[in-house]
Amino acid sequence: MTFAMIDDGDNGQCARSRPERPREKIREGLRQRRTSGKSHPLLIQLPKNLANKSDSMAEIPLISDVGVMATNDQDNMVMLEVGPHRDTWRYCVERQRLAERSEWFRAMLLGPLAPPPSTPPPTVRLEHVEKRAFDHLLRHLHDEPVNFQSVTTARATLDIAHQYLCPQLARLAVKYLEANLTSSNVLEVLQGLSLYAGSMASSISKPETPSAPPAPGDEAGEIAMACVSLLGACMTLIDSDPLTVFRQERFEELARDEVADIAGRDSLELKQEGVLFTALDRWAASECRRRGIEPTPCGKRTMLTDEIWFSVRYTLMTDKEFIEGPMASGVLTSKESAFIVSKILGHHHDRLQQQQQDATTGPLSRLCSVPRGSSTSVHRKLKKQKNGKSEREENRKNRKKECASQGQRACASLGNCLVRVLACVFD
Repeated sequence: MTFAMIDDGDNGQCARSRPERPREKIREGLRQRRTSGKSHPLLIQLPKNLANKSDSMAEIPLISDVGVMATNDQDNMVMLEVGPHRDTWRYCVERQRLAERSEWFRAMLLGPLAPPPSTPPPTVRLEHVEKRAFDHLLRHLHDEPVNFQSVTTARATLDIAHQYLCPQLARLAVKYLEANLTSSNVLEVLQGLSLYAGSMASSISKPETPSAPPAPGDEAGEIAMACVSLLGACMTLIDSDPLTVFRQERFEELARDEVADIAGRDSLELKQEGVLFTALDRWAASECRRRGIEPTPCGKRTMLTDEIWFSVRYTLMTDKEFIEGPMASGVLTSKESAFIVSKILGHHHDRLQQQQQDATTGPLSRLCSVPRGSSTSVHRKLKKQKNGKSEREENRKNRKKECASQGQRACASLGNCLVRVLACVFD
């Protein structure tokens, strides 16, 4: 297909231009196409200087088999203007063909609110759609190959595939993103992804809860399944390299739920809990600024719940790391800081009993001293298996000893019987 794309930000020059040919060659090519039975192009290139001249439209080979747009063809055409103002790409497309491939386009182009036919074709503006992502969508709907060139465009294409309910395109974008996922772009891919996964996203944090496959024809469910796969790949990568992820500025742009999901993961290969606290502190300060609030310690504390703040495993820090980091930030109260310092130093004085009682019901009850990381869980599993194996070996040895002692007792009893028999005989 050829594209009717005009980049308004480039002085009206077409993003893709067709070689100019004499009118006779154009008409001859159209006659040959009509006689050979080949389908006509779905999208055409429309020079900007002719876009508003109805008398020049006959010179542009739109989709008519004879090179001149018929009245019914005019009624079927619509101009799509994609992208922000002064930075748009324009497409002249067939309403009916797009409506056949997408329910969303059916409602937009043929529904009650569709623009009426006109000459030149009416314009539908899509200002909040990424241009290159929309370009991939049109290519896919017209059965043309989609070749992604960057993670940013592929992620935007996944957004538009979700918006226009196109599961095949979503799977293509997910496949590319999974193949090109790195620690430096994982947050870009992750941001907003859980919204597409919907209720299936819980299977990432709770693998023991299986999710049912989507019903046949459930396009939203198919997209959600693809996004769940991508979400799992993102979380696995974050687990393996949390230091790089937490130090990125994009962490401050995540949603609160996304921050909570990451901070609470037991599988993070994180040896410095202070890095996580610093990331949470930065996120809270950015959230204060987004809301027009001064990022004071009290203001930052209210931006995140106690569950998130205490997902940081403070007791795994050294006393110096805690005092110079979380304690100095002022986010924690003096009572909380004193209790945590006492836990780090291993103090168990009587004067701390009341604090320990308060810790069973307040935020301090969320303190965790178990190291993170998949290696820890594997170590526990191996230790459990080793303990089970040792127990089985010990039981086996005990059974052998018991059998040996029973044999000895049996032999002794038999010997005693023989002695009695012999004594009776000789008597």
